[in-house]
Amino acid sequence: MEEFIDTFTSRIGSAEVAVLLPVYNEFDMIERVVLEIYDVIGSRMPLEIVISEDGSTDGTKDVIRRLSEIYPLKAILSPMRKGYARGIIDGLNFVESSYVLVTDSDGQHDPRDFWKLWELRREYDIVSGWRVKRADPLHRKIMSRTFQFMARKVFNLPDFKDITAPFKLMRAEVAKEIAGECKYMRESFWTEFTIRAYKKGYRIGEVPVTHRPRLDGTTRVYKPWKIPRIAITQLHALIKLRRELE
Repeated sequence: MEEFIDTFTSRIGSAEVAVLLPVYNEFDMIERVVLEIYDVIGSRMPLEIVISEDGSTDGTKDVIRRLSEIYPLKAILSPMRKGYARGIIDGLNFVESSYVLVTDSDGQHDPRDFWKLWELRREYDIVSGWRVKRADPLHRKIMSRTFQFMARKVFNLPDFKDITAPFKLMRAEVAKEIAGECKYMRESFWTEFTIRAYKKGYRIGEVPVTHRPRLDGTTRVYKPWKIPRIAITQLHALIKLRRELE
């Protein structure tokens, strides 16, 4: 069974914005990420941090439990792997704030960029962080650019700079609606999310943000030897999504 933790409700109660962190095997990073978010954002406004843990096997759960005793937060700890998309959807169901910032828990995004997105929250339904200088391995950048080009052509999208960006501030109700419909792109959740949001007519804005190298230098998903399988899976997902939306 999943384990639910909530030290936020009794200590803070409510906040205008939540930060949702999907987490998998980030034993070395999650504490640093949470502390940085609290220092940069939580020191200036009430903050609902929601950690959606995805069956980690490296001690991440124990770190989250310890953090919850020090900082007000919410967490879902899963006994098994659910996948990135399911982790986001489950985490969103735990969010009660009006706005939610979704960001990966690997420390690659600088929480100071949150304020750039926050300034535009009333102009757009979704404000996305565009990684101008993406600090990922070359094979991952090539795969991402190729897939984004195909998605723009297949769905006749505007010239979005970074469809796959995992740093997004949204109205929580919009995030929950769209995420709940995503079901095809397991390895590129944010591509499907962006396509569905655009087709529904939601206003999407992009803001340039900093993208930092992973401190441990490794990726949890996009290993070079997995690229062929991921590419084929993504192509099938594009086809399925196009058939549905047409």
